[in-house]
Amino acid sequence: MGIELIGWVGSAVVIAAYWPQIYHLYAEKCAGALSLMTWLLWLVSSSLLLSYAIILGDLLLICVQIINVIAVTTTIILARRADTVCPVHRAKARTRTAVKLRSR
Repeated sequence: MGIELIGWVGSAVVIAAYWPQIYHLYAEKCAGALSLMTWLLWLVSSSLLLSYAIILGDLLLICVQIINVIAVTTTIILARRADTVCPVHRAKARTRTAVKLRSR
Protein backbone atom coordinates (compact mmCIF):
# COMPACT_ATOMS: atom_id res chain seq x y z
CA MET A 1 0.00 0.00 0.00
CA GLY A 2 2.96 2.38 0.60
CA ILE A 3 3.87 3.06 -3.01
CA GLU A 4 0.21 3.06 -4.05
CA LEU A 5 -0.39 5.83 -1.51
CA ILE A 6 1.97 8.03 -3.55
CA GLY A 7 -0.30 7.49 -6.57
CA TRP A 8 -3.45 8.38 -4.63
CA VAL A 9 -1.84 11.50 -3.16
CA GLY A 10 -0.71 12.47 -6.65
CA SER A 11 -4.28 11.98 -7.83
CA ALA A 12 -5.54 14.29 -5.09
CA VAL A 13 -3.06 16.94 -6.27
CA VAL A 14 -4.36 16.57 -9.84
CA ILE A 15 -7.90 17.14 -8.60
CA ALA A 16 -6.83 20.18 -6.58
CA ALA A 17 -4.95 21.59 -9.58
CA TYR A 18 -8.14 21.85 -11.65
CA TRP A 19 -10.09 23.71 -8.97
CA PRO A 20 -8.68 27.27 -9.43
CA GLN A 21 -9.32 27.23 -13.21
CA ILE A 22 -12.81 25.79 -12.93
CA TYR A 23 -13.72 28.14 -10.09
CA HIS A 24 -12.46 31.19 -12.01
CA LEU A 25 -14.40 30.19 -15.12
CA TYR A 26 -17.56 29.57 -13.10
CA ALA A 27 -17.39 32.59 -10.79
CA GLU A 28 -15.95 35.20 -13.15
CA LYS A 29 -17.20 33.80 -16.48
CA CYS A 30 -13.76 34.80 -17.78
CA ALA A 31 -11.66 32.67 -20.13
CA GLY A 32 -8.97 35.29 -20.70
CA ALA A 33 -5.57 33.64 -21.31
CA LEU A 34 -7.14 30.18 -21.64
CA SER A 35 -6.24 28.15 -24.72
CA LEU A 36 -9.15 25.96 -25.80
CA MET A 37 -6.87 24.03 -28.16
CA THR A 38 -4.66 23.03 -25.23
CA TRP A 39 -7.65 21.84 -23.22
CA LEU A 40 -9.04 19.93 -26.20
CA LEU A 41 -5.68 18.15 -26.58
CA TRP A 42 -5.71 17.33 -22.86
CA LEU A 43 -9.21 15.88 -23.29
CA VAL A 44 -8.02 13.64 -26.14
CA SER A 45 -4.94 12.52 -24.19
CA SER A 46 -6.95 11.84 -21.02
CA SER A 47 -9.50 9.84 -23.01
CA LEU A 48 -6.76 7.75 -24.61
CA LEU A 49 -5.07 7.20 -21.24
CA LEU A 50 -8.43 6.21 -19.74
CA SER A 51 -8.85 3.60 -22.47
CA TYR A 52 -5.35 2.31 -21.73
CA ALA A 53 -6.05 2.18 -17.98
CA ILE A 54 -9.26 0.23 -18.57
CA ILE A 55 -7.40 -2.27 -20.75
CA LEU A 56 -4.76 -2.65 -18.00
CA GLY A 57 -7.40 -2.83 -15.28
CA ASP A 58 -5.46 -0.28 -13.19
CA LEU A 59 -7.96 1.19 -10.72
CA LEU A 60 -5.80 4.15 -9.72
CA LEU A 61 -5.12 5.19 -13.32
CA ILE A 62 -8.79 4.68 -14.22
CA CYS A 63 -9.89 6.96 -11.36
CA VAL A 64 -7.35 9.66 -12.25
CA GLN A 65 -8.31 9.65 -15.92
CA ILE A 66 -12.04 9.72 -15.20
CA ILE A 67 -11.44 12.77 -13.01
CA ASN A 68 -9.24 14.31 -15.73
CA VAL A 69 -11.89 13.77 -18.41
CA ILE A 70 -14.62 15.27 -16.19
CA ALA A 71 -12.50 18.25 -15.12
CA VAL A 72 -11.22 19.01 -18.63
CA THR A 73 -14.72 18.70 -20.10
CA THR A 74 -16.06 21.02 -17.39
CA THR A 75 -13.30 23.52 -18.14
CA ILE A 76 -14.05 23.45 -21.87
CA ILE A 77 -17.80 23.88 -21.33
CA LEU A 78 -17.31 26.78 -18.91
CA ALA A 79 -14.75 28.40 -21.20
CA ARG A 80 -17.16 28.23 -24.14
CA ARG A 81 -19.83 29.90 -21.97
CA ALA A 82 -17.47 32.60 -20.69
CA ASP A 83 -18.62 35.99 -21.88
CA THR A 84 -16.54 38.49 -19.90
CA VAL A 85 -12.95 39.38 -19.16
CA CYS A 86 -12.32 39.78 -15.44
CA PRO A 87 -10.47 42.83 -14.06
CA VAL A 88 -7.29 40.79 -13.47
CA HIS A 89 -7.05 39.58 -17.08
CA ARG A 90 -8.09 43.00 -18.39
CA ALA A 91 -5.26 44.65 -16.43
CA LYS A 92 -2.75 42.06 -17.64
CA ALA A 93 -3.84 42.64 -21.24
CA ARG A 94 -3.42 46.42 -20.83
CA THR A 95 0.05 45.91 -19.34
CA ARG A 96 1.12 43.63 -22.20
CA THR A 97 -0.20 46.12 -24.75
CA ALA A 98 1.63 49.01 -23.08
CA VAL A 99 4.89 47.05 -23.01
CA LYS A 100 4.53 46.18 -26.71
CA LEU A 101 3.85 49.80 -27.64
CA ARG A 102 6.90 51.01 -25.68
CA SER A 103 9.15 48.43 -27.32
CA ARG A 104 8.33 49.65 -30.84
